[in-house]
Amino acid sequence: MITERVSRFIHEVSPDDIPQESYSLACLAVMDFIGVALAGSKEKTGEIIIDYVKQMQGVPSAGVIGAGFKAPVQLAALANGTIGHALNFDDLSFVFNAHPSVTLVPVILALGEYLGVTGKEALTAYIAGFEVGSYISSPVVNIHYHQGWHSTGTVGVMGATATAARLLKLNVQQTRIALGIAASNASGLRLNFGTMTEAFHAGNAATDGVSAALLAKEGFTANESAIETKNGYAQALGCSEKIDWDQASANLGKIFVLTRSALGFRSYPSCGGTLGVIDSAIYLRNKFKINPSLIESITLGVGPYENGTLIHNPVKGLEGKDSLEYCTCRAILDGKVTLRDFSDERVNQPEVRSLMQRTKCVESYPMAVMGAGASGMNPQSVTIRMTDNTEYFRETPMESGMPVRPMTKEELEGKYRDCASLTLNQNEIEESLALINNLEKLDNLNKLMKIVSKI
Repeated sequence: MITERVSRFIHEVSPDDIPQESYSLACLAVMDFIGVALAGSKEKTGEIIIDYVKQMQGVPSAGVIGAGFKAPVQLAALANGTIGHALNFDDLSFVFNAHPSVTLVPVILALGEYLGVTGKEALTAYIAGFEVGSYISSPVVNIHYHQGWHSTGTVGVMGATATAARLLKLNVQQTRIALGIAASNASGLRLNFGTMTEAFHAGNAATDGVSAALLAKEGFTANESAIETKNGYAQALGCSEKIDWDQASANLGKIFVLTRSALGFRSYPSCGGTLGVIDSAIYLRNKFKINPSLIESITLGVGPYENGTLIHNPVKGLEGKDSLEYCTCRAILDGKVTLRDFSDERVNQPEVRSLMQRTKCVESYPMAVMGAGASGMNPQSVTIRMTDNTEYFRETPMESGMPVRPMTKEELEGKYRDCASLTLNQNEIEESLALINNLEKLDNLNKLMKIVSKI
């Protein structure tokens, strides 16, 4: 029974069992998350969720990033998860099959600060959540994602619950119940891509994970085999055929999937489905000194997922993050895609609208198979045809920042500094970065959270 197996793993896994590579990568994930959350706190999405949380009554127990106050742990997790995904600049994983850190890091920050855990304990809980989410998602996500579910919400809540259960030191039965509670909260629809609710899926998964574990600790009840049972989590999310959970989870606790091949960090603040065309567009623009006014047409070679899911005629800044056409045209016009490019004004600039009208998507690659590790995303290509009939072509097999083309630690630190500069001063940036780099050795998270929460 998978619920039993993952619950035992969450309760019993020892830091000595976990490879150092997993701890090092978890630390980078925390760095990347906090950076993009600091920037996300200044977005309209972030401002709304922060104001919402501030109005709620409760015991101020955990810091809200960039906000200057503390909130109850569940609400801190809600706010931090939402602002972490507000920019679509956070990490992604083709093993976890979602955006993992926006559901896991808010849990370790909120509960970790509240409980006074060490940095090592916080990172161990992150790893436990990553492993559980990955092993649960592998046999189910390819079906239910393509039926319209957003796996950052549906998978993320299970990983978040595992993380919270580990921090709260729940026993095996309590952990099974926590997962049962979380299974009823597994949600998030892809139809909300391009809206603030896309980011809310991440915050909701984080807060539901915290709530599920806290309720289970107090004796709340739920089905103790919720993942695999009839009408349970897997079946309700679209898996009508029986899953061999023994096979799917055979390596849980034996092979830790949180490795460099499992986690990608984004080089651009837009949907993962746009990253390849951005890479190709920037390459062609710079290599051939392309004059946008002389472009006759742009053809984007993509897969059916990107073509059928992403937004082809964005008019709002958030929609631009999920638009192949906008991201490509912005890259060609400017030679870069940055945080400032996703306002309503930028998306509706006459020059970018004109270029988008000359851009079309063609399904050139098969549907990606989710759960396929680093190969889980399609290649993408850009063909630019000029008015003199010259054509320039570039295919990107895997985007920069993804596992086979990873960002260096120095590049990630640069990204952190850029994002954090929207909220923190220079001394706060460097002090917080030093604490994150030393996270595994910290006695508690208090000093870090005081800085990044602006308290």
